[in-house]
Amino acid sequence: MQANRGRVPGLKNKDLVGIPWAVAFALRNAGWYLRSDIIWYKPNAMPESVVDRPTKAHEYLFLLSKSERYYYDYEAIQEDAVSGDSNSPRGSAAVIGIPHNGRRKQVETGNRRYTGFNARYQPREKRNKRSVWIVPTKPFPEAHFAVYPLDLIKPCILAGCPPGGTILDPFGGSGTTSLAAKQLGRNSIYIDLNPAYLEMAVKRMQFEVQELFSTHTYEVIWGKRLETVAT
Repeated sequence: MQANRGRVPGLKNKDLVGIPWAVAFALRNAGWYLRSDIIWYKPNAMPESVVDRPTKAHEYLFLLSKSERYYYDYEAIQEDAVSGDSNSPRGSAAVIGIPHNGRRKQVETGNRRYTGFNARYQPREKRNKRSVWIVPTKPFPEAHFAVYPLDLIKPCILAGCPPGGTILDPFGGSGTTSLAAKQLGRNSIYIDLNPAYLEMAVKRMQFEVQELFSTHTYEVIWGKRLETVAT
């Protein structure tokens, strides 16, 4: 989300252009459902030589769907609950205090778990994934300037695609999405206009995937020419 340098009509100098949100709103206007904005917080973000605003250490991911009902496996990406999380609608107070019969019975019997009606007060071990994802950036040796880490894309695949399903990446780049899909037991379709990035992705898959599979076949489409590559 770069600041305007006088090249975008209608914006002042130093205004944020807001391209990520502009794309999200454009997709919503085109009929997509904008379901969630997710903050990718980068704890090892690159420093910036600015003194009139905070250094940017985040980017956006957007969850969009083409219909009101869609596949989403929230259990696949649940995270560990923090201390104090509870199923109780009153929060941790109902668990820590001893105002209700279920808690008193728990103390009397020595049983650390609730039963019956009071099972709803049992503290949760897992919780729904939050919308701020802390994922450090990872170095990449090849000449690609926007390689995101596998740990960032894996939750998207786990929640958004069933095992054995197919992931479409229309901006394939270095092949991170395809690599993550293969590691998680999904298929992938890679698309990129730059042949150099395609070659980079193929080499990366050949190097990475051979450690997971003894044989793996995928197809590479160059315009009208189709190659089958085996690793």
